[in-house]
Amino acid sequence: MGLTGRVFLGTAAIVAVVIVSAFVITSASVRRTGEASARRGLEQSADLVAQSLAGRSRSLAGGARVFVQGPYFRSLVAERRRDDIIDQSFEASEQLSADWVFITDDRGVLLAKSDEPGASGVPMGNVPLVAGALRGLVTSGFGVSRDSLLFQAVAVPIVTPGGAPIGVLVATRLVDSLLVRDVKATTSSELLFYTRDADGRRAVSLSTLGRAPQVAQAVAAIPDRAGNGATLQPDVVIDRVEYLAQGSALTTAGGDVIGGFVVLRSRVAELTGIASLRRSLAIAGVLGLLLSWLAAYVAARRIARPVRALAIAVRRAADGEYVGEHDGAVTSRGAGRELEDLASAFASLLSDLRDKDRLTGLKPTAREASTTSESIPTISRGTSRHVVGGSSPRGRLATRPGFAMEPGTVLANRYLIDAVVGSGGLGIVYRARDRVLGEPVALKVLRPEVLANDDQAVARLTEELRLARRISHRNVVRMHDIGESDGVTFLTMEYVDGASLATIIDTRGALESGAVISIARQLMRALSVMHAEGVVHGDLKPANLLLGPSGVLKLSDFGIARVVRRSPRDASLPDDARHETVGHLAGAVVGTPEYMAPEQLIGAQPTPASDIYAAGVVLHECLTGTTPFNAETRVTFIAHKLDATPSTIRTVPSIVSTSTALERVIARMMTPGLDARPQSAVDLFDDFAGID
Repeated sequence: MGLTGRVFLGTAAIVAVVIVSAFVITSASVRRTGEASARRGLEQSADLVAQSLAGRSRSLAGGARVFVQGPYFRSLVAERRRDDIIDQSFEASEQLSADWVFITDDRGVLLAKSDEPGASGVPMGNVPLVAGALRGLVTSGFGVSRDSLLFQAVAVPIVTPGGAPIGVLVATRLVDSLLVRDVKATTSSELLFYTRDADGRRAVSLSTLGRAPQVAQAVAAIPDRAGNGATLQPDVVIDRVEYLAQGSALTTAGGDVIGGFVVLRSRVAELTGIASLRRSLAIAGVLGLLLSWLAAYVAARRIARPVRALAIAVRRAADGEYVGEHDGAVTSRGAGRELEDLASAFASLLSDLRDKDRLTGLKPTAREASTTSESIPTISRGTSRHVVGGSSPRGRLATRPGFAMEPGTVLANRYLIDAVVGSGGLGIVYRARDRVLGEPVALKVLRPEVLANDDQAVARLTEELRLARRISHRNVVRMHDIGESDGVTFLTMEYVDGASLATIIDTRGALESGAVISIARQLMRALSVMHAEGVVHGDLKPANLLLGPSGVLKLSDFGIARVVRRSPRDASLPDDARHETVGHLAGAVVGTPEYMAPEQLIGAQPTPASDIYAAGVVLHECLTGTTPFNAETRVTFIAHKLDATPSTIRTVPSIVSTSTALERVIARMMTPGLDARPQSAVDLFDDFAGID
């Protein structure tokens, strides 16, 4: 596609976005206006229903008050002449247009009931409707008959001049379909009445929508707050039609909710104006697209050069070059470079997110972690289990008094020890709380023998810490400080609330290749930033790789082994003794032979290439669940490691799904020859980034 076509698509997209935005905004505005108008109509309709019910109640009460003032009627009630009172109940029901009427004496005992002539003697004085009338008040309320019939009732006291009530007349009228039809004809709104039992179950009483199952389901879903007179949210859906709804509760004379009514208006019918607006916007959109073609042809020659120049400037700014001239010439091949750059950045972001997602689920469960809890305070994982089989049983910690600390111990009058979180050849790691800052920290107490007979070891360790503190990266544990208290030398660093890679491999075994690739990418980032600052780890192993709960891998414990390895006492020893010391240090104190590069095993100082070798062994163990070299004796182990080549190392014996490309990269990292081994973690990151 040519430049003109690209600019056209861009311009057309802008026009389309503007049109769609205008459509959405205008539609939303019209929709809000329509809904506001509909809700006002709902409120008026609901108010009309409430007024109609109130008017029926007032009419019924007024007629009843007139009827009970008849002297003959009052005398019959006073004398409790039941046969005559039954006739009066029939007459009252006819005069008041009531569905039924009943009369009680001054104690609330039923004397007569128009729809049940044989009923009498029923005590009703505790019914709120009757009780209020016995106190001389005209009371009213709603009730339910035969489960789903709603009725209005008014109670009027029967009073002789200057005396107390001698009885009560109660007149009732059903809420009938006539009211429902009147409301629909007047307001064009649908109306339904419902009842509610003591358990909150609702049933349809009357409805302009009939009694279909969908109506019953909608009524059953009406929230309890429908009784507060507010518009219902969410709206009611009946037979796939959305209705705006306004509800109100109906209560007895005592205030108990026994049902309610809901006024409904179709949402679609209220928003018919949007259709014509859509047609108008569609016509405007077609005209806008035609104009955009002409604008694209004119703007093509003017837009490309500034856009490309801007892309070059952004790339140079990302590299730290903020000032300088550049070639802004436009070529057909480079016209879309800026979009490619954006896509590349976005792909990198997605890659990071995928890496985190792959690793988030690797943290051991509480049950898995409990199976390895007994081995936490031990010499570092794998220290010598393959060098001399069974010579360093797990679960034992050789310490001197004052070295291992119990939870609750306060170190340097500042750090409150919480628990042991790990142990290695150089020391024990505790979770502690900084009482000054009020934050958790990881506190590593160095073993006394690590710094013994070396007055300059602490000074060199301080210098290493100074270099390490320059490293601020999400994949590197942040170092804080070094201190000494009561003869104990300790380091403080960032606390990672997660599990070590060693624990994950112990509990889960070999990992999937996707997770290993994610680990490799983050590990290469950590090594690249460390090596760029001139810091070499020297003792990289799974126990020093911590996986946080968000899937971020963090490298810890760098620089300490190199300080110990530089101890002047090693240089002062005879050759034969020095060889033994190096072997001792390599196997237990300053390094882990299983992960150390061959040149380290023979006494050379660690380099970035040594870290890359160790990283290869770590990734091998992630894939297979074990390290590549095994031997019964230390001499055999070192000889095997020095003589092994990538072709003789079976990198992935148990993972079928592992990609061949991943195996090749890991094998290159474990090349014994220093010159043949990859020298840059940055290049390795690119290699792993190309594997997915």
